[in-house]
Order: sequence, then C-alpha cells, then structure tokens
Amino acid sequence: MTQLLALLISWVIEVPIILIALAITRKLSSLEDICNVVILACAATLFTHPLAWESNQLLIPYMEFTLRVGLIESCVVIVEGILYALFLKLGGRQGLLLSMIANTASFFGGLLINQLFL
Repeated sequence: MTQLLALLISWVIEVPIILIALAITRKLSSLEDICNVVILACAATLFTHPLAWESNQLLIPYMEFTLRVGLIESCVVIVEGILYALFLKLGGRQGLLLSMIANTASFFGGLLINQLFL
C-alpha cells in the first residue's frame, strides 16, 4: 500500500465517523459546523499520517509489528485527540475517545482493505 492510498483510506473512514459521532452528540448545528469538522478532521489526519508513516518505516528494524503499531497509533490518537478537544471545544476525554474510535476504525479498515484488495 502506498502512503497516499493509506491517507485516502484514513480520510474516507475517519471523517464520516467523526461527523456521525458529533451529530449523535448534537455537536453539529449548522452546515458551517459540518464544513469546519471536515476540514479539521482532514487536517488532523494530514498532520499525523506522514509522521506515523515515516515513524513506522524507521522503526521496522527495531520493533515487531504489534509494538510498533501500538506505540505509533497511541501517539496519533493523543495528538488528534488534543486537536479535537481544542478546536471542537470538547473535553479532553471526549477528544481522545473520538480520536480513538476514528483511528481504530481506520487502522483496521486499512488492514482489511490491504488484505482483501492489495
């Protein structure tokens, strides 16, 4: 899988999850809110994804897959969780939970797509 394809898969999975979660919790009240959330979710992933991708490449010789992924994804969840908490005016726990749900889904979705189609 290429880095670009992995980024696109992340966006396709994470952005709708974030929108749905915020709609369920009634954090979206206008079209402007929806647009702002889409922009934020895309920007957060665009910021963390290249760092995670490169970190993975650098750590391959030093760590087994599960440890490497756990470390990298934990960092991604924390960074994106902080961004969601700050910019969406969520509490810290809510931001982290939102990030954890979206990133877990995109990680496993990416693995599934890679196994089934690539």
